[in-house]
Amino acid sequence: MERLSSKSPAIPRLFAPEAGVIGEQPTTTPEALVAAHRPGAGTKPKSGNQLRVDTNFKLRENDARSAGTSRDSAGANILKRLGQLLIILCLCAFGLPGALAQELPGWKLVWADEFDQPDGSSPDASKWVFDIGTGNNGWGNNELQYYTSRTNNARIEGGHLVIEARQESFGGRNYTSARLKTQGKASWTYGRMEARIKLSRGKGIWPAFWMLGTNFTSVGWPACGEIDIMENIGSETNRVHGTIHGPGYSGANGIGGSLPLPGGAAYADDFHVFAAEWETNRIRWFMDDQLFFSVTPARLPAGSQWVFTQPQFILLNLAVGGNWPGAPDASTVFPQRLTVDYVRVYAATNTSKPESPPGCDGNALVNPGFEVGGLTGWQTYGNGFNTVIQHVSSAPVRGGTNVFKVFGQFTGGDNYSGIYQDLPTSPGTSYTAHAWACTPANDRIAGANAAWIEVTFRDAGLNILSFYRSGIFNADTPAEAWHNLAVTNRISPVTYQVIGSVTNLPAPAGAEWVRYQVVFRQPSAAAGAVLFDDLNLSVPVDPEVPIPALVARDDDHLRISFPTTAGLAYQVRYREELNLGQWLVLTNVTGDGTTRTVADALSGDRRFYHVVRVCN
Repeated sequence: MERLSSKSPAIPRLFAPEAGVIGEQPTTTPEALVAAHRPGAGTKPKSGNQLRVDTNFKLRENDARSAGTSRDSAGANILKRLGQLLIILCLCAFGLPGALAQELPGWKLVWADEFDQPDGSSPDASKWVFDIGTGNNGWGNNELQYYTSRTNNARIEGGHLVIEARQESFGGRNYTSARLKTQGKASWTYGRMEARIKLSRGKGIWPAFWMLGTNFTSVGWPACGEIDIMENIGSETNRVHGTIHGPGYSGANGIGGSLPLPGGAAYADDFHVFAAEWETNRIRWFMDDQLFFSVTPARLPAGSQWVFTQPQFILLNLAVGGNWPGAPDASTVFPQRLTVDYVRVYAATNTSKPESPPGCDGNALVNPGFEVGGLTGWQTYGNGFNTVIQHVSSAPVRGGTNVFKVFGQFTGGDNYSGIYQDLPTSPGTSYTAHAWACTPANDRIAGANAAWIEVTFRDAGLNILSFYRSGIFNADTPAEAWHNLAVTNRISPVTYQVIGSVTNLPAPAGAEWVRYQVVFRQPSAAAGAVLFDDLNLSVPVDPEVPIPALVARDDDHLRISFPTTAGLAYQVRYREELNLGQWLVLTNVTGDGTTRTVADALSGDRRFYHVVRVCN
């Protein structure tokens, strides 16, 4: 942002550890159930009773005592292993608080504000403080509002925090709004920071959910580092931005990415979950669990410092005007509201949390065909102008409608350009890798220019441990034909010479990251481009994978919620006895990248459920 340039006790169904949900009819209120899953539409589970079981099949219970509930010891039984099953929990007639939905696999909730205070009250003063006034030079951005701590501008309403920008004369300004921060109250180094927010809209309106280093008061900005988890300018109703600012890459030169909503939908129409996962040497941005940008120290300008190693605090604000969005005009409607359902901070419970699971072909890459938001999921390097997306209307495309094009930087010196992804891995994981490449006849690669695919395994500091490369695509390669560049050469990370031929690419001891990289080298000034499509970094895939699920009762139905990955197939199965008979298919679901919910009418006294991702 800183630019400077009614509840009944639950009777949970049983969860079959093979995957899923078990149980005798649980109950919860519709309010608690609608968003017993995360993220996106619905209301958050502020109260009510629910059960969640993850793939390790442990019941996750969030301090039932605080909800004034207790176990019925006659109804709490732990069943022994049955055949291949892991652990089965049979839990009867006890209540579980709705905060269970705050649990995330791989993360531990360490701080949250659910904004449950009385309507009209100010935000919790034990968690938030206000910035007041106009700041220096309009908070460094020529902003037009006067920030206040009045409930006119920041208040609790319906279980939400409402930050309201108003057109009114106050403190010498024509607009008022609010800016809240956790500075002096709470700060964190690394973790997942997320908030569920409905945005404002209109020209000159600038909402933000962001972070600043706690050393801001001593070293200043941008040396303190800034992580913009979500920013939006009101004239771009369907696009949000995620950015970092630091010394050498601040203001308009901040490093970031953006994500549009499909179909022209507006972020002000509904709630969405915005999150950043901040790790050692990497920050990733998500919208409704869709990864849309990632940055590592390698992405910084030469000589720049990665300053994201110190504690940071959270800010929420709604600005009016400023250098980026410009001033409001006659089309801007006031008041405008930024509505925040919750803010949550998580600490990692492991050091290599996996990405979204690979598809049934095993491909671990995000957006391998460039069909989702162009270069979403990819990092570019080089000058920037020479790494672009082209459409089938203007370039040969192998599959879908888009293709990635890369060419030289024309600096007269040896230069490299391309894209890459860093993905978590673990020693012993084995990959195969390839990409399809083509040079167009009207822009054929020339001179000594060359292109290839690299796969490197790296330690926690991103130091190279082992190195693999495909064959070389050069001016001798026939034009207008798609060529499969398989990564089969083992390369010395010291001399960069071929030292052997391989079929599989094993992650060595100490490996925490695998980098898949497209490289275009221009040794000297020469023309031509190479197109890349259908990139692939594959791992073996099980035909069926158990999926964590959340179960809750809504009147005469049981609702089963589970996370999905776009394009993958899922089945919700059931049977009447856990260890008898075949699993029957309740329904098939195609993943869309959000949490999906399946309803089943209650019948009989029990039914067992099993949720799997299927590849067949």
